[in-house]
Amino acid sequence: MSISYKIVNTLSELNSDWDAFLPQHHHLLIKNLGIVEHAQLNNLQYRYVYACKNNTLIGIAYFQLFNFNYTHINFKQENCLKSKFVQFILPKNLPLLICGNLFRINQQGFYFANEENNDLIFEAIDAIKKSFPKKPCGILLKDCIAPITESLLKKFKFNFFSSDVTMEFTNNNWKGFDEYLKALTKKYRKRAVKILDHFSPITIRELDADEIIANQKNIDLLYWNVVNKQTIKLGTINTSYFYNLKTILKDKFEFHALYLDDKMVGFYTYIFYEKQMETHYIGLDYAVNHTHNTYFGLLFLGAKKMIEKGFTTLELGRTAKEAKANIGAAPKQIYNYISIKNRIANMALQLILKRFNSEENDKEINRNPFK
Repeated sequence: MSISYKIVNTLSELNSDWDAFLPQHHHLLIKNLGIVEHAQLNNLQYRYVYACKNNTLIGIAYFQLFNFNYTHINFKQENCLKSKFVQFILPKNLPLLICGNLFRINQQGFYFANEENNDLIFEAIDAIKKSFPKKPCGILLKDCIAPITESLLKKFKFNFFSSDVTMEFTNNNWKGFDEYLKALTKKYRKRAVKILDHFSPITIRELDADEIIANQKNIDLLYWNVVNKQTIKLGTINTSYFYNLKTILKDKFEFHALYLDDKMVGFYTYIFYEKQMETHYIGLDYAVNHTHNTYFGLLFLGAKKMIEKGFTTLELGRTAKEAKANIGAAPKQIYNYISIKNRIANMALQLILKRFNSEENDKEINRNPFK
């Protein structure tokens, strides 16, 4: 089988064959990929790959190259010795090649018309590595729809990134939010009522695209409050990203701002699919979060929105798993695969993953708050 790979660097270089090849409403359509590229995010480059068999297009793939360095790791003060050690061993510039989208969940970075050709993604990765002056130190194959066989992983020297799970909340056919509350055990229902009572002084307003840009200063501040508490800052977004989401997705994306005494004290965002919805990025004023249970209030708002709109599931993301388990969410395995070629980079990665696992995955997340 004669397979060739054509690589381009920007969306403007893609031709009409790209969109025509994809199913309708697919996440790899040019307009969807433009949400990220047009936001001009830091530390990112892009690559787009056409896979052809005898000059006939059989598949496409989307890549991001992220320049990872020490500043993308958040060490607390008590870990200052470990922080200095990682800073010492980690290269100043660690190019990480991602097949997929750093900022979205459940969106596989490649599509082949015949799924039997999916294995060719590894050949595409080999082809794209050669297009960079400096080869990537690591490769992340992100959000695969189905698990990849052990034999294939061994052949191309990839490892299953088993630590990566997200929290998903399933609609139990509740007729309304009150019915959901009644389904909770007495302990969790009492807790929910108390949280919602603390949250009640906060008002909510949905913003359109122009209002998002007009509130850029507040949005950036609230977003970075959250980012600076994360263990690993593997790619960050900006207000332009939210603006692009609203412009492109229209009513499939909602941006809600939280106000207390006419001051913006938080925001939350939703992305809607055919049967599922997703809580996307949020921003918080942590002083208000402490007094008004803002974060837990947002979790309940997501549950309420899912129930009212009749969606089957609510995707809640990777962080704060324990809090999400308390409202009834359960862990869901994500199929990510990673290959690290640089020995020093691999050592640093193991330290980072160990810390991430100790802070997130070791918490109790298999809970059942329902009767």
